Amino acid sequence: MQVSRRNMLCQGAAAAAVGILGSKVLADDKPAAKAPAIIGACGLACNACPLMKAGKCTGCASGKDATPELLAKKPCPVLQCAAKKKIDYCGTGCKGFTKCSKLIGKPYDKKFMAMIAKRLG
Repeated sequence: MQVSRRNMLCQGAAAAAVGILGSKVLADDKPAAKAPAIIGACGLACNACPLMKAGKCTGCASGKDATPELLAKKPCPVLQCAAKKKIDYCGTGCKGFTKCSKLIGKPYDKKFMAMIAKRLG
């Protein structure tokens, strides 16, 4: 029995190994539900952000979802700016996204932003 890449990714390596060995993967062996990813105003998923992994960010919200309480306790300049402009995410609401000094180098690499600017024209 050949295991599809999708089954391996969705059900994990253990379930895939069972499938590879020829045993039937049961239909009720579903992957555990994951908590929804939180996307910060910068546009990154908080669980994938290098700043959060380094302990330099605690996660936030989109600019439109930022409450006055969150803005008061979170000094993040990106969130403050997105909330002020009333946009959800910098990459989809701000024309200065690829040149923003609040984003280049933290969390986006300068070369990445240059590539995005070139592709956007």
